[in-house]
Amino acid sequence: MGCAMRFIYGISTSIFLERPLDVFEAILFAYRNNFSVLEIICTAPDFKPNRIDPETRKQIREKALDYGLSLQLHAPFYSVNLADFDDDFRNLSLKLILDTIKLAYDIDAKIVTIHPGLCFLPCKLFYDKAIDILVQNIGYLVDIARENSVIISIETRAGNLDIGKPEEIIHIFRKLNFPSELGVTFDVVQANLMGNPVEVYRKLRKLIVNAHIRDAPRGKEDLLAVGEGEIDFPPLIKEFVNNRFFGPLIFEMSTPQRALISRARLEYILMNVTSNRNK
Repeated sequence: MGCAMRFIYGISTSIFLERPLDVFEAILFAYRNNFSVLEIICTAPDFKPNRIDPETRKQIREKALDYGLSLQLHAPFYSVNLADFDDDFRNLSLKLILDTIKLAYDIDAKIVTIHPGLCFLPCKLFYDKAIDILVQNIGYLVDIARENSVIISIETRAGNLDIGKPEEIIHIFRKLNFPSELGVTFDVVQANLMGNPVEVYRKLRKLIVNAHIRDAPRGKEDLLAVGEGEIDFPPLIKEFVNNRFFGPLIFEMSTPQRALISRARLEYILMNVTSNRNK
C-alpha cells in the first residue's frame, strides 16, 4: 500500500524571488528536477497577466506540454479586494483576476488561486454586507472560470484584515451551492497562524484542490523549507494520507534549494507514515 502512495509535487515561482522572473527558466527547473506542477505568481512587473503577449502565451503552453508539466496561476493579490464597498476598487480587483483566468485558458493552466478579500473598517462595521458582495463577485468569477475550463481556488488566509478563515470559506461555498469550479488552496503557514494546521485542514478537506507547502516560526509568515520553521508536518502528512489527498503540493519558498530540501523531507515523512500504517 505504501508504494502506491505518492504526492504530486510542484513549485511556485516564489523560489526565484531574488531575481526577475524568467518563466521559461522556471519551467526548465521544474522539468529537470522532476516536479509535476509549476505555479506562476502573477505580479507586476515580471508577470502581469494582461501584458503577456499571444506569442509568449503560446510558447509557455507548448513548453509546458513538451515537458509534461501542469501549470497553475496565482492571481495578483496586492490590494486585491473582492469585498470592497467601492465599485471602482472592486472592479479593478475583478479585472486583475479575470485577466488571470484568460491567461490560464491560453496557457492551459487548470487552477487559479486567489486571495478573496480584505476587511477594513467599512467591512468590520457592515461585515454581512461585505461578505454578500464577496460571494456575488466570486460567483461571477466561477461563471467565467466555467467558460474557460478553469478552477478558482480560494487560499486560506489568517491575517487580521484577511477574509479566508475556514468558516468564511465554507459560507461562500454554501451560498454558491458548492460549484465544481471552486476549490480551496490550503496554505500550511496560514493554517499554522490560525492554530493547529491539522484542525484547519479537517474543516476544509472536502474542498481542497491544492496546497501551499512552506515553513515558518510560530506566529510568523515566511517562505522557509520544511523543517526550518516550527510547523509539525508529520501529523499533517498523516492527515493528507488518511484522506487520500496527494496534492498538488506546491513548494512556496524563497529559493530553489529550499524546494528540493522540502521534497526530500516530505518524502521521508511520507515513508514513515505509510510504514506505520502497514504494521
